[in-house]
Amino acid sequence: MAPLDAQQNKRLRGAILEILNTRHQAQQSRLDHVALWHVMLDLRFDLGENDLLTLLQDLYDRRLIAYEESRDRRTNRVSVFKLQLTPAGRDLCEGTSTNPAVKF
Repeated sequence: MAPLDAQQNKRLRGAILEILNTRHQAQQSRLDHVALWHVMLDLRFDLGENDLLTLLQDLYDRRLIAYEESRDRRTNRVSVFKLQLTPAGRDLCEGTSTNPAVKF
């Protein structure tokens, strides 16, 4: 799989926020990264699991989402769970703020 370019990253960040916002509005349970990955694959987004983890870390660093993370000591595999939008992430989805790193 080819590395993602900046424009793809922006669109994927926007898609992640939209998925999380839709679930938030419907008061559905929080996703883990594997479930989110499968939702994105079902929506025909072409990305690998590590790509998704990197995008989630980007959104977390920008304070647009929050989550809990664990790392398997034996395999060093990262798992992200309890994904949720922060107020800044909801503002972005609602259009009351903008961020040049996210494209809807």
